[in-house]
Amino acid sequence: MVNLLIIFLVCATHTVFVNGQNIGKITELSEPVVAKVGGFAFVNCTVSSPQSIENNILVEWVFLNATDGGKSVSSDCTITESHNIIAGKKKYEIFCVDLDNNDKRYALRVNALSVPDNGLYQCRVRISSEQKPTDSMAVSLTVLSPPKIVKSSSDITVYGIINGTASMRCDGQGIPGPNVTYGRASGRPLPKGRYEVLTNKTTATSTTTVLKLYNLTKEDRGTYRCSADNNIRPPEDLFSRLIIEFKPSVSLVEPSYGSPTGENTQIMMWCRVDGYPRPSMTWYAMTSADTQRFKAGNLELDEKFYSNAKVILTDEKYQVEQKIMTVGSQSTMDSMFYSLSLQTVESVDMVYYVCRAMNTHGEDAQAVLLYPVNALADERNTGTTALSESTFILFTLTALLSRHIFIR
Repeated sequence: MVNLLIIFLVCATHTVFVNGQNIGKITELSEPVVAKVGGFAFVNCTVSSPQSIENNILVEWVFLNATDGGKSVSSDCTITESHNIIAGKKKYEIFCVDLDNNDKRYALRVNALSVPDNGLYQCRVRISSEQKPTDSMAVSLTVLSPPKIVKSSSDITVYGIINGTASMRCDGQGIPGPNVTYGRASGRPLPKGRYEVLTNKTTATSTTTVLKLYNLTKEDRGTYRCSADNNIRPPEDLFSRLIIEFKPSVSLVEPSYGSPTGENTQIMMWCRVDGYPRPSMTWYAMTSADTQRFKAGNLELDEKFYSNAKVILTDEKYQVEQKIMTVGSQSTMDSMFYSLSLQTVESVDMVYYVCRAMNTHGEDAQAVLLYPVNALADERNTGTTALSESTFILFTLTALLSRHIFIR
């Protein structure tokens, strides 16, 4: 049941008597009318007048809208509104019905209801030779409309930093004013103890709220939903994306990969890079000597190492690719997967490979080891790459499916 706050205005009645006779009196008026957008509504006014002066009485419907102070819609049984045809259909229709005891009903029908039709419709009775009404009463028309959210580019994408604050605004409009709620598009709860919803302004037809998140973490990034609902279908949602800037974080799908050597051998290795702005990523290959030092804990992944290490680019032996991580149907800007493929694996390739990521907030790196498998594995040469890909898929499905994240 829609809870409506309908404002009833006091309707002044001016009754004029001539020679003891009541000249044009309103005996019945519609109760306040409530209807939905797109529908129609009737407002009725019943007028009583002595038969001797009935032909000298005019009954008018006037729309007391706030924009121009009021406009005449009908006079007796004729529509006077000059712009009555909208999209090929009549906006207003008047129906006159003679009743008993010299009463006459003037029923005004308002079609194709829209929000601007909200307001007071006044029934006025006057003598045709006079301008001042002998009687007048007004009835309110409330047009129910589903909620709409006022959108702007600043509401769609919001930026924040680690330990900072982010605000997402939602302006909901409708009749009655909608209730506005927030949540995460993924279904995950809002960060407990680190958010609040502030109501800036609420009127009979609008609600303005702000969702504020405090002490931001990387886990807060993602898509948030603002929902406006006033029980008039359909409700409306606004999706805002929270982007948090942070230094890169590199993680490995597998810490090491085994491969046979020789012709028709190949291997694919993966690393995941998170960070915003989107980090640049580079693969490096250690020498055999550096690999031994790294295993012994005697090698740091620092500028000295990178200045001497081999940078891997796509060529006949290597292939470097990136795959975008997506949430639902939307690609993310802060998570990427990178693969390094080796064609025709040789014994000299059994070293550490470094996945290094950098952006304006810093850098991170992880090393993945490629090691030889025994001779029995030679029979599974063609399955080596498949094993690596299946391992990657298994990793992404198990570790990321709960967040509805997929790779394309």
